[in-house]
Amino acid sequence: MEFLIARSLNGGFIRNVFGDYLIVFVMYYFLLTFYKWQKFKLAVFVLLFAYLIELLQYVQILKILGIQKSTATDMILGSSFDWLDMLAYTLAFLSIIGIAKVFNKEV
Repeated sequence: MEFLIARSLNGGFIRNVFGDYLIVFVMYYFLLTFYKWQKFKLAVFVLLFAYLIELLQYVQILKILGIQKSTATDMILGSSFDWLDMLAYTLAFLSIIGIAKVFNKEV
């Protein structure tokens, strides 16, 4: 689903905000299938990783490293820094924690 959003939509709420919200869930559940970390710590790790990627966009890491922008770099690192992305990551983190609490899962 995340791939389809990235490839088929060029802007708007779903591409720019909802896609970033979803990617935190994708990363969280992907890592959860392989690692038996404490769920809260894993959620924090994913949130901090998402923040890191966004901050790398802010400092224009591709220019610093001399790497040309491409579809692949846009898919991995995103295309530009946006405070709404940070908000989307935070809301996804809070949603993961909230869902776990509702279903009485260890957080």
